[in-house]
Amino acid sequence: DAEPRYLVSVRPARVSNNKKSCSGRTKTQKPLQLVVGTLTPTSVFLSWGILVNPQHDWTATSNCASDSRFYTVRYREKGKDKKWVFQLCPVTETVVDNLKPNTLYEFGVKDNVEDSIWSKTFNHKTVLSSKYLAI
Repeated sequence: DAEPRYLVSVRPARVSNNKKSCSGRTKTQKPLQLVVGTLTPTSVFLSWGILVNPQHDWTATSNCASDSRFYTVRYREKGKDKKWVFQLCPVTETVVDNLKPNTLYEFGVKDNVEDSIWSKTFNHKTVLSSKYLAI
């Protein structure tokens, strides 16, 4: 009975000193899509990403775990005379608190890479505090 015999030689892969770059980035900057949800009368939850297909899915701006990307969130009470408050975020979601109940706010987000652009301004009204609600 003859059985085939194989000799397999395994060599270690070359270690590259070059940092691996993430693929999937495009040269043209697209504004991030922002979603705002109410948590309490004084806080909201923000989440953002690139809208791939409006009917199906959202994607984070990077699939590379080692990519240390930051985002800037800005918000203010609605009104041209109001000053923006800025918040730096290392992830694609955050909670904004210490807001006024029953107040209209403007929110925006942008990627902290060169030539990034602000998302479309999103208007959101905080809810009325429960102690003022009629039962």
